[in-house]
Amino acid sequence: MKIQSRLHKLAMRLGNNPRIALIKMIQGGLLFAFGVLMIMVSNQVLSDSISQEFIALIGLIVAGAGILWSAVGYLSMSVLRLYNMINKKD
Repeated sequence: MKIQSRLHKLAMRLGNNPRIALIKMIQGGLLFAFGVLMIMVSNQVLSDSISQEFIALIGLIVAGAGILWSAVGYLSMSVLRLYNMINKKD
């Protein structure tokens, strides 16, 4: 299978439903906010210990996952538009 046809199928699958892409972007933002909240709470509430650092590490991982999920939603919203601009036959 050609790489261009694979890219075309991926673009069509990701860009067909902008509502789902927006939901992914919002979910990623909320996940990021929850991760940052975990970091802030572990810093303010818990005393200095290994458990504080472990909870902050989990918060950092959750925040990173939120950033990635939000980026997937954003790229899903814009990939079909970019694909159509690149392959536009004028």
